Amino acid sequence: MERRDVLRFGMACSALGLAGKAGAQDAFPNKMIKVVVAYPPGGVTDLAARMIAEILTKEYGKPAIVENKGGGTGTVAQQYILQQPADGHVLLSGGLGGQVLPVILNPNLPVNPQTSFVPVAQLAEFVNVLVVGKDIKAQSVAELIEYAKSRPGKLNYATNGVGTSAHFTSELLNLQAGTQFVHIPYRSSSEIISGLRNGDVHIAFANAPTVNSLVQGGTLRALAVTSAQRSKALPNVPTMVESGLTEFVVTSWLGAYAPVGTPPDIVKKLGDVIVKGAQQPEIVQRLETAGFQLAVKDSAAYADFNRDELARWKDVARRANIQPES
Repeated sequence: MERRDVLRFGMACSALGLAGKAGAQDAFPNKMIKVVVAYPPGGVTDLAARMIAEILTKEYGKPAIVENKGGGTGTVAQQYILQQPADGHVLLSGGLGGQVLPVILNPNLPVNPQTSFVPVAQLAEFVNVLVVGKDIKAQSVAELIEYAKSRPGKLNYATNGVGTSAHFTSELLNLQAGTQFVHIPYRSSSEIISGLRNGDVHIAFANAPTVNSLVQGGTLRALAVTSAQRSKALPNVPTMVESGLTEFVVTSWLGAYAPVGTPPDIVKKLGDVIVKGAQQPEIVQRLETAGFQLAVKDSAAYADFNRDELARWKDVARRANIQPES
């Protein structure tokens, strides 16, 4: 072999070696994936994050972990993620309450979740349950509406804060039923339950995972669920549609988000993995046990859904004159 051929052969081998290293570096994932939650452990967003992390761990054979960073109504977690490389290794667990509703009441948030994050995949949804306090004798939604209309402005509804999904859902009831329930914001779900049991508040749209066991055990009385179909956990409780409010369908939903700038192919890849993994029987069973329903959407469908939900709840806020907390 002549000298120039030896040089060419050496250069070719070197190039192949570099290409191999580049390929290894570009492989995804090439480090631990984190799913960040903007709330303390134990809530619905945290539960969804742990399901997502488990799916990713099984798919990639590398540990994906959940990291809880509460505070600042979600801003602390979001700012943390935006400080990390936008390469798909740090995701946000969120949904209606964190990614859509805050923007409606406060367009000047320190981090705008609508413009700072892109939807990766929807995992699941859960319904709200219309539960009533001890002083409400109505046995149906129709009876409740009739009772409320006979006492305009005299009955109240409890939520876990201004701008939450329960707040928007309750005002949707006022709009569609012509009632005048008055808002009483609480700090936590446990306080709402106590208020209902003590008769301090009259009704609440509570997250199903929080109250299903209390309804099943008779501690709380449910008049309806807000989903299009009855809940598997509460099969004897009718929907709001069945109860006469034919346009009243509301679910809270949860999924994964990535920071803007994450390569689209990685967003799609992660979305496809989550959608596929969520449909495994063991994951479906665990979701249902926790009070969720499987409701998967890939990255493109989830992005469209987020836009539709933003428009829908903006309209509710406008018509109900929902204002931010002063």
